Amino acid sequence: MTDRELDLPAEVIGEHPLRETTPAEDHCVLIVDDDEDFAASLSGLLKLEGYRIVVAHDPQTALAFLEEARIAVALVDVRLGTGNGVDLVRQIRQREPDVVCVMVTAYASIDTAVEALQAGAYDYLCKPFHSEDLLATLARCFERIRLLEEKRLAAERLGQKQRMEAMGQLTSGIAHDFNNILAVLLSNLRWLEERLADQPELAELVTDALEATRSGSELTDRLLRFGRQRAKDIAVVELGEALPPLMRVLGRTLGDTVSVTLNVADGLNSVLIPAGQLEPSLVNLALNARDAMPGGGSLHFDASNVIVRPEDARVASGLLPGRYVLLSVRDTGHGMPVAVRRRALQPMFTTKPPGQGSGLGLSMVDGFVRQAGGRLGILSTPGKGTSVNLYLPAHYSSD
Repeated sequence: MTDRELDLPAEVIGEHPLRETTPAEDHCVLIVDDDEDFAASLSGLLKLEGYRIVVAHDPQTALAFLEEARIAVALVDVRLGTGNGVDLVRQIRQREPDVVCVMVTAYASIDTAVEALQAGAYDYLCKPFHSEDLLATLARCFERIRLLEEKRLAAERLGQKQRMEAMGQLTSGIAHDFNNILAVLLSNLRWLEERLADQPELAELVTDALEATRSGSELTDRLLRFGRQRAKDIAVVELGEALPPLMRVLGRTLGDTVSVTLNVADGLNSVLIPAGQLEPSLVNLALNARDAMPGGGSLHFDASNVIVRPEDARVASGLLPGRYVLLSVRDTGHGMPVAVRRRALQPMFTTKPPGQGSGLGLSMVDGFVRQAGGRLGILSTPGKGTSVNLYLPAHYSSD
């Protein structure tokens, strides 16, 4: 079987969106120097090394660039003619704490170095300097950025894990008690059903109540699985067979204003997932998509094979290298701003009005994908819709 590698951006895996940027954008350096010839020379050198460069000759222009470009490192001269470089570093750090600042000066002194470090500078370069020293300093800066980002992600993952564990305990307790109540309702409704066989109108009402009770029982079962967060009853599922019937159900459920389409790649691998959780997870995503398209729109499901290699950017977000089936659910709704997208998988987080959403839907889908050994990714842009990508471990024959 041949797998097709998908040409996809480095997506968010789990709850941590990776910025959709190119390496050049990630390695953007701001040069702030009032000596135009020196700044041009430095800019040319760094461009040859593959950095993206913006140049400012005064503090006002430098601060304006912070609003326009995604600056990673700022090389700031101590003396700027119309301003003080140390004060500029202090302002940069106040506005953009993630920017790594390096002081550059021909007037080196211990007092200036101490003042610069107190203002938030990470390092200090004295003119004239060798290009090797500059490149080594920049390498340290970007290594620092990488380590800080890893530390931030690790802290967020720990916080997310703790929240999930707390929510798991809470939902398990609620679901267990609710199940006991449903058991009483179910037994009484069955008793009524037996005695109303000769009264069709009443029997129909009891049948509807039984169906609702069974649906409630299924919901509590999903809540219990969410609380346990462990995989059991693992099943091999052929998505090419399982998805078309579900599309017909969704077409009826979502109504005429939402068109549902499906594309299944040829030679699609089967997947190894917890039994009984795929359909409710996709229904959950479909209902969220419908709510994001109040005026109607389209909902597209796409299933393709994908290989995640060790060097793949998605590995950094927790997806193990290997073969997966990428099941993408894409809508044409209003999309999510970054602040909402970053919290979308948090239990109990919802943007819906009170009474219209529990905030558990996406968390439960994420829990299902993680139980399978995969990851969930979200790509969303306000006004351009949302794509929720489920990376499900492939089950394939080695023959």
